[in-house]
Amino acid sequence: MTPESNRRAIKLNVNDDALKETRVDGISAIFSSLKKMFAPVHILTENGKSKFGLILLLAMVAFAVVGIFYTPYAPNAYLFKKSMPPSYNHLLGTTGYGQDVFSQLLAGAAPTLMIGFSVGILGTLISVFVGVVSGFASKKVNEIINGIVNVFLVIPGVLLIMLFGAYFLGLKQNMGYLPTVIILISTGWAFGARTFRSVTLSVSKRDYILSSILIGERKLSIIFRQIIKSIMPVIVSNFFFTAMYGTMGLTFVEYLGVGNLQQVNWGTMLYWAINNEAYLVGEWWWILPPAILISVLMFAFILLNFGLDEIANPALKVFKKKKKVIERA
Repeated sequence: MTPESNRRAIKLNVNDDALKETRVDGISAIFSSLKKMFAPVHILTENGKSKFGLILLLAMVAFAVVGIFYTPYAPNAYLFKKSMPPSYNHLLGTTGYGQDVFSQLLAGAAPTLMIGFSVGILGTLISVFVGVVSGFASKKVNEIINGIVNVFLVIPGVLLIMLFGAYFLGLKQNMGYLPTVIILISTGWAFGARTFRSVTLSVSKRDYILSSILIGERKLSIIFRQIIKSIMPVIVSNFFFTAMYGTMGLTFVEYLGVGNLQQVNWGTMLYWAINNEAYLVGEWWWILPPAILISVLMFAFILLNFGLDEIANPALKVFKKKKKVIERA
């Protein structure tokens, strides 16, 4: 083998080794990014209560997805004998109108969860925008935004929906989901905005934020790359609480009968059950299933916040580990 061919072979080996190292570094970087991205989920699964809450929430979502594509019978069809107790053909019996309760429960899951998640997502986005801008803006802008937030804080969302629902009933029309979502979002963002304002005011005074301001980094970059990242656990926690507000708001409004009663959701199921005095005539299979599922959904949201507390306040996790070490000693 000539010296020139030896040099080529050595060069090829070096290039192959460098390429392998580059691939390994790239794969490591991808796994590192994925680990950071799913770090909150990992913490949620470490905490027993939040893990159980996550399982409950995923189960509810799966139940709602099944209800979109499949129900044993048409939810609003009057096909069967009235007020039949649970049986093989009707797992949760029938309503006082001859409808299959289990089919209604399946079909009503998706609208209930979608309203809650829609209010949670959109309300949280508005809260984050208003709160962060208020906490990072000048004193004058801060006072103006704070005054607007205070106005929206005192507006009762459910009562406003009842007012609009009564107005639609007076016009002999049914109020759909869209007006309900708009009103719940309009009245549900203010509390979160105040929270984000307080948190942003605290974070913006930290040394690394002040350093970024001094070196001339743009405020928009500081907000998205540093402030939003540092308050992300609070954002997720606010989403769960706002989603709870949306779900309970819808349920309460439908339960009072001011929404569209022809739509199938867990709130309208409760309305028709109470309206027909199912609790007095012993038709527990009509009233208990939607009430239990609404309670389970709220319980899941609450449990998830235990894990988010550990993300927002790592001292809780450290204290827990130290306590275990002391107990072992």
